[in-house]
Amino acid sequence: MKVMISTPPWKTTELWPPLGLLYLAGAVRQKTNHDVVVLDAFCRNYTPDMFLEHVMRERPDVLGMNCSTHTFLAAMDVLAEVHARLPETVIVLGGYHATFATREIMREYDFIDYIVKGEAEISFPKLLQHVEDGTVPADVEGIAYRHEGEIVERPLTLVEDLDSLPFPDRSLLGDVKYGYYFQGIPLTFEKFTTLSSSRGCPFDCSYCSCAAFSNRRWRCRSAENVVDELEMLYRDGYRECVFVDDNFTQKVSRVERICELIKERGIEMKLYCEGRANHASLPLLKKMKQAGFNVIYFGAESASPHVLKYYNKTISPQQTAEAVANAKKAGMLVITSYIVGAPVETLEDVKNTIGLARSLRPHGVQYNILDMLVGTPLWTSLGEQGMLSPDDWKTNHRVYEYYPENASKEQLEELVNDGYNSFLDAWKNLRGLRELLHVMLVNPVARSIVLGNIRNPDAIAAVKGGLGPFK
Repeated sequence: MKVMISTPPWKTTELWPPLGLLYLAGAVRQKTNHDVVVLDAFCRNYTPDMFLEHVMRERPDVLGMNCSTHTFLAAMDVLAEVHARLPETVIVLGGYHATFATREIMREYDFIDYIVKGEAEISFPKLLQHVEDGTVPADVEGIAYRHEGEIVERPLTLVEDLDSLPFPDRSLLGDVKYGYYFQGIPLTFEKFTTLSSSRGCPFDCSYCSCAAFSNRRWRCRSAENVVDELEMLYRDGYRECVFVDDNFTQKVSRVERICELIKERGIEMKLYCEGRANHASLPLLKKMKQAGFNVIYFGAESASPHVLKYYNKTISPQQTAEAVANAKKAGMLVITSYIVGAPVETLEDVKNTIGLARSLRPHGVQYNILDMLVGTPLWTSLGEQGMLSPDDWKTNHRVYEYYPENASKEQLEELVNDGYNSFLDAWKNLRGLRELLHVMLVNPVARSIVLGNIRNPDAIAAVKGGLGPFK
């Protein structure tokens, strides 16, 4: 069969390759003889019409698409049109939103033939065999389908041995120029990709669905396997890479071994990762910096202990402050992120969070208004309180839609802007200038970002007028 797997058509500046689709394509190639085509319609900024033209050229026997809550309705619209034009094409849906709204989707959208929940490298190839044979996939875990008028839903599956998966074949993506951007400002300037060295999350933050997607199971690739892929990328000309793990520093000894192997093999790349503040000792971060990890991201979320408790975030503001200080001492660029709008949060709490970010003076900040996403503990709580409308599961919702008495949309947007402006003001002094000059001396990513954007009008405007998205 001809199997096409795709991201939804969309318009974005978040140009990261769809590793999930590439892993899925690798599993199909490894376990079947089907022809696989990958289309990143999301990063190609395809319109629905452009996507449909592409599908009509390929005329696949099976079309698989992933979707998030943000892209769900757009995905449904275009897949309905695919079904109208190619009614014999089997349509399979996957991704976070499909995993957490499985029965609702199967009940309402009859052109969706199958849903693959969670990780799909095991279930999707098995499902394809049943599609080809015309048999009922009763033995395939991790899927949902209709049989004799009933929805059959099987429990999701996880890949236990991540080293067994073939490396993603990035050539399947064609000529898309990927890169890392922040609000339209480029942060990478050389050949760029992403890499996943582990999966899952053992924690249970109330605003996040990662734990549910992985049954709170963290699994990692061996250091040798990770660096084998990095070495392949380096030979292929890649020079900048983001590790997309939710918990890259979860196992310190593995991170240390990865760093040792990178240096032993002479791999010289600019690497980015996300870390946890309680796994960010100065010796570890120094080793990471020496191996090329120039940028690290910490989810700080709030300066208020009772807000962190509401989020079930088991990191303290003191640990975040120490992690940021250690990253700076190691010569890394450090980014911290914050969430505003928790129902238990006061205006004073938000001001304290903005003050914390200003005092830490990371090299970058990200402020987010709290999302109430399908699949998260917060969403479950809304349902238990009877606060959800029948169609709420279809779209993304901000916290002010359910708790308007706490803070309005306009108030939260103003607070986000205040946060970004405070962050910029913290750098506009002699001490900030000295620190900026120092990090440019010791960090190649800092140099490339500053020099690469020195004549970028968007970057200049951001520094002068604030980075807030609601300006």
